Amino acid sequence: MNTIQSWILLTVLITTIVCAAGWRRERCARCRLSADEESLSSNLKAILSSLSSGLLLLDARGVIRTASRSACRILGSEAGSLVGHDANEALDEGWHEFTRCLIQALVREESAEREEVRVQLRDGRTMPVGITVNPIYDREGRLDGAVAVFQDLTQVMHMRERMRESDRLAAVGELAASIAHEIRNPLGSIRGSAELLVAELDLEGTEQRLLELILKESGRVNGLITDFLSYARLRPAVPQLVEIHSFFDDIALQVSVQDQGDGEAVDITTVVEPVDLVLMFDEEQIRQVLLNLVINAKAAIGGQGAVTIAAGLNLDAGRCIMTVTDTGPGIVPSLLTEIFKPFVTTRKHGTGLGLATVQRIMHAHGGSVTAANLPEGGAVFTLSLPLVHTDPCLDPDDMLGEASTSCVLT
Repeated sequence: MNTIQSWILLTVLITTIVCAAGWRRERCARCRLSADEESLSSNLKAILSSLSSGLLLLDARGVIRTASRSACRILGSEAGSLVGHDANEALDEGWHEFTRCLIQALVREESAEREEVRVQLRDGRTMPVGITVNPIYDREGRLDGAVAVFQDLTQVMHMRERMRESDRLAAVGELAASIAHEIRNPLGSIRGSAELLVAELDLEGTEQRLLELILKESGRVNGLITDFLSYARLRPAVPQLVEIHSFFDDIALQVSVQDQGDGEAVDITTVVEPVDLVLMFDEEQIRQVLLNLVINAKAAIGGQGAVTIAAGLNLDAGRCIMTVTDTGPGIVPSLLTEIFKPFVTTRKHGTGLGLATVQRIMHAHGGSVTAANLPEGGAVFTLSLPLVHTDPCLDPDDMLGEASTSCVLT
């Protein structure tokens, strides 16, 4: 082999080695790119499956290409009935406003930023939905589809309503306190003067009845002012351990003693499950809540009937549920959503602050109160209080003894 052939062979060998190294590097790069794409795809799937908001990806024709798990949950549909179908056909008629936002982004290429629409569910309920839709463009700037992110705003709406209600209650409370202070002082003078006249004067007939009327009405106004101040100056809750069975028995006894004085006969039943239930709350305030509800129930049934006070646990929701049920005529349907507002009352001499105070106490405990009519007749007031935990806690009578099956409330 001559020198030229050797150089040619060496050149070919070097070129082959360089090319092989280049191919190897290119193949490694492709492998890394494929691994990166696979990792990115896996991450995107994980993100889509964990999003609490719903996400829909549509192509330029309005066909749904991707639907996240939360999107299927909110829409009440399976992924198979969404992906690959036109949005107008895949969604129910009750979602018309929702679909309009999607089509608008495709037809007009307009974004819908944080719009709130109301959709009609299959069970007849209305659900508020917040939606943001943006068009998607390819590298050449042509419309390639749209992406929609949306949420069920039911809880947000409830929170807004509670905030508005809290603001309204605070404003009414301040007004009540101001009015009460301005009225109580002159009222005390009027009542004191009337009592002196009754003691010193020997009146008969109309004059005596007029003085008695002054004392009676001034007492009623004083009671109204007391209700105002009780509502306006709700003190902070002081939680303590309360054994519910004996707590309910005390309330039933207190109302029964009052019934005997009034000549009425109301059958009051208490139900506690579990029987050794121990909760932590402000005993005085919750006693005020239950007495108010039981006395209202007694008035609703006209002093003849039955009232049931019950307590139980909803461990799945982390709540304790108390109910006050009566066998009366029930609540006028139009008042069911208004009955807890200040000054709304169905009683002839009621102030309309009793149930408003009940609601305020429950909110102060992080709970809620609702009213409803029973299918078989009568009304039920439901108190819901949050549980701190559902682990066994110690019996309050023996904090060093064995654990009971009770739970503790804030």
